[in-house]
Amino acid sequence: MYKVILKPSNEVIKIDGNINLLEALREKGVYIKSSCGGVASCSDCIVKILSGEDHLEPPPFEEIKFLGNVFHITKERLACQLKINGDITIDIAHHDKDADQEKLRQKTSKNIKRRKKKDFEAKPLPEEKPQEEPGWVKHWEKDPTDKKMKRFGGGNKPHLFRTDHLEEEELKKEEKDFRKTRKK
Repeated sequence: MYKVILKPSNEVIKIDGNINLLEALREKGVYIKSSCGGVASCSDCIVKILSGEDHLEPPPFEEIKFLGNVFHITKERLACQLKINGDITIDIAHHDKDADQEKLRQKTSKNIKRRKKKDFEAKPLPEEKPQEEPGWVKHWEKDPTDKKMKRFGGGNKPHLFRTDHLEEEELKKEEKDFRKTRKK
């Protein structure tokens, strides 16, 4: 049996080191919030270790996968995965049963929309509007003088790519190179 000091109430509890901290505290009547039932998937049961880090079992794979290896920085562990082998002091200040129940009560009472019988009655489907074709569909077949036709690319016609001057420049360059080689 190991001694666990709970902060901020300074309550001292003796627990068995063979079961995880979440189960042990629940057996003693201490409230620890947990949504997943102890399978390391909700992070609701996080407790902060204030002293006794040397008396903790290393975090299992599930805890490392969920929280990462940040215990040395944050001093936080999942109670559902934490097993102890010595005396420790933990902070459970954010595990407040009354506050959690009040949040749950407000969540369920205010946000539920009461349905009426008329909500379940069949409503007529809205009339389908004829869909217009976008302006780009078969734009080559449309009349270019049509004012409604959307013009793409600023309405400019494509320019042809001129290559005739390139051939002339290439011939001039070859002729110039040939004359240089002849002079030598």
